[in-house]
Amino acid sequence: MARRPLRSGEKLADRVHDQLSDIAARPELVRSFFRHPSVAYISDL
Repeated sequence: MARRPLRSGEKLADRVHDQLSDIAARPELVRSFFRHPSVAYISDL
């Protein structure tokens, strides 16, 4: 996730949508979120 300020004319909703789409396209990254010990009970991985 980029932590850069919005560019002139850029909308926050568009930025969030783009970044979430990028994450959704990386299934291994999404799976890794559920390997953290604090949420491992959610997954059967």
